[in-house]
Amino acid sequence: MLRLLTVWCLLLNGTAFFLQAQEVPEATLPKVVLLGDSIRLSYTSTVKQELAGQAIIVSPKPNGQDSRNLLKHLEAWAIKQQPDVVHFNCGIHDTKKFKATGKFQVSPAEYEANLRQIVKRLRDGTEAKIIFATSTPILDDRAAEVRADRDYELLNASIEQYNSIAKKVMRELKVPVNDLHAALSKPMSPATTESLIVNDGVHLTPAGQLLLGRQVARKIQSTWKENSK
Repeated sequence: MLRLLTVWCLLLNGTAFFLQAQEVPEATLPKVVLLGDSIRLSYTSTVKQELAGQAIIVSPKPNGQDSRNLLKHLEAWAIKQQPDVVHFNCGIHDTKKFKATGKFQVSPAEYEANLRQIVKRLRDGTEAKIIFATSTPILDDRAAEVRADRDYELLNASIEQYNSIAKKVMRELKVPVNDLHAALSKPMSPATTESLIVNDGVHLTPAGQLLLGRQVARKIQSTWKENSK
């Protein structure tokens, strides 16, 4: 009888412990802030699903747009959150090339300076681990057709130019890079780049959103593992 009572007490204690653990996990979960443009907005739900129960995912509702705008809102969108991880991107809006002048919305020199300032402010204002994501590919023909009546163009060559600048900056600042451009431009068969990007030449199909969301979640998880070593 005593043995049965002991087992019962252990079971009760175990149940109580389980219930308590289930009630308050969020207070101890790491907080992750996702920053970026509409590409980030489209894969956020997948990241949340992949990291459910592992992290609190904060993804601001506004489109982050270019690096100038991201820097302007960095305090509200990231620093005030005091996150453990910041996964950020900016680039597509920066590369809007105006047809009348041939100039970019944000010049290469300013883009580099903005990236450096973003990393500095995050490091000064938080203790977060920072991850930078490259900008995703543009399908030139599709993008040109949809934007024929607009005053700017989007080109994959410009994306590659700005990604090269970003990789150089992140390498110098020792910020890990999540290469989302490579994930879409060299996808695993049977997927193709054309099947992952919609007819506007920029945004993602559901399959593209799923692919990137899972890659972002894996990159965040691997960052935690590196920090725990």
